[in-house]
Amino acid sequence: MDQLFLVKFLIPLFWAIGFMFTPERNEKSIKLYALIGSIVTLAYSIKMFIDLPDTSVLTTLFKFDMPLFFNISYTFAMDGLSGLLLLLNAFLMLVVVVATWEIKTDKLRLYYFLIFTLTWAVSGSLLSTSLYGFYVFWEVMLIPLFILVGVFGGENRRYASFKFFMMTAAGSILMLASLCYMSAIAFKMNGSYDLNYEVVRALNLRYDGLMSPQSLVFWSFTIAFFLKVPVFPFHSWLPDAHVEAPTAGSIILAGILLKLGVYGFLRFVIPLFPEAVEANRDFVLFLGATGVIYGALTAWVQKDIKKLVAFSSISHMGYIIMGVFSQNPFAMKGAIFQMIAHGISTPGLFIGVHYLYTRRHTKKLDQFGGIAAVMPRFAILFFIITAGSMAVPMTCGFVGEFMIIMGTYEVNKVAAILAATGIILSPIYLLKMYHLTALGELKHEENKSLKDLSLLEATPMIVLSVLTIVFGLYPKAVMALFDGTINFFVNKG
Repeated sequence: MDQLFLVKFLIPLFWAIGFMFTPERNEKSIKLYALIGSIVTLAYSIKMFIDLPDTSVLTTLFKFDMPLFFNISYTFAMDGLSGLLLLLNAFLMLVVVVATWEIKTDKLRLYYFLIFTLTWAVSGSLLSTSLYGFYVFWEVMLIPLFILVGVFGGENRRYASFKFFMMTAAGSILMLASLCYMSAIAFKMNGSYDLNYEVVRALNLRYDGLMSPQSLVFWSFTIAFFLKVPVFPFHSWLPDAHVEAPTAGSIILAGILLKLGVYGFLRFVIPLFPEAVEANRDFVLFLGATGVIYGALTAWVQKDIKKLVAFSSISHMGYIIMGVFSQNPFAMKGAIFQMIAHGISTPGLFIGVHYLYTRRHTKKLDQFGGIAAVMPRFAILFFIITAGSMAVPMTCGFVGEFMIIMGTYEVNKVAAILAATGIILSPIYLLKMYHLTALGELKHEENKSLKDLSLLEATPMIVLSVLTIVFGLYPKAVMALFDGTINFFVNKG
């Protein structure tokens, strides 16, 4: 076990607390402190991943026993999958700090405190392998994002933040009920309420239909994770949250938080409830395919650019759910790769929307057009990221979607063919978005004086654009990091 794990793990939380002691009116000091903290967090995440002896197996990093609290233990472990998402989590925090460097608010310390706390909670969810530990961090994540949207969001921020909180919390209640049920059985067996892999497997929950114990537990977890992803028709909170959230909230939400629902399926549902997964596989595949089509068609008709990007996430996450539940090794590799690809392209789109909004103070597509003439650097970078999102060959988005559809086709041909229509639909709405913003004539007088991206503003988009192309041309750079873990998920643990 890593003796310094707690120190590394608590860095984002300690850094968040440190904002309480920074000079309240010195914006430069606060922002510099945030930048250093995000770099340190990324550095320790890289170090933790490098130190893994074998990315194909779960390596225990730390275990904390609580004998006075129902004999529950908190176990932290990491493998290639959780390590890769840990890197993405830390990387996106650095992207957020740089992309929103020019933010103006009298609550700047609170703003960064919430971002760092949220990053820490996400790390806890990714590293917790005991179910109660995972659940605690799963709940903690809701609070900073709820406040971030509610305080720093748009006009309807309160409605969006409460809707997000209530819908995701409802799923959490179902998950908690199942944890309590399994704990009661575990206590009868071994005198402890603790729930880890070995204990849950030993419960040997019976599956013989919809109302059997394993099925009920499976669906309580599944609905909770469906709400987080979100999977159609559990998606209604996402567009509101994205539209009203500040740019930081949208980047973190799309880049990593949506992936935690998928991670929950991979880490817990598939290994622990294999019979229920097998029985409901086709149903979930069709839900995913429906989400692909619904998200794409709804994005197509949007007039608000941020809402268009939000619905595109629903479509892309539909692919990922299909890849995970297909139980096909090729498709599952594609799904994990697509989580990273989506974590690059969609934050990039939200950053582009942020730069447009800060210049024009509108997100309506009909208020733009022709800005490539006055913002050529923005237009080039925004196009590369858009190409990645629409899965153009030689970009990261193409690799994941291709693998998912091909792998799923071997399992369920109809669902795969339905999802493949998204390959046609995504270029339609994304090219529409790009055409209405960057191409054509400068119809609005206000757009003629728009300033192009500064070096600081361009930096996060340059990095994301480079990753879009590099991972598209050499996907093995990502797949090598989690390749060995696929056996664990395909063989149901």
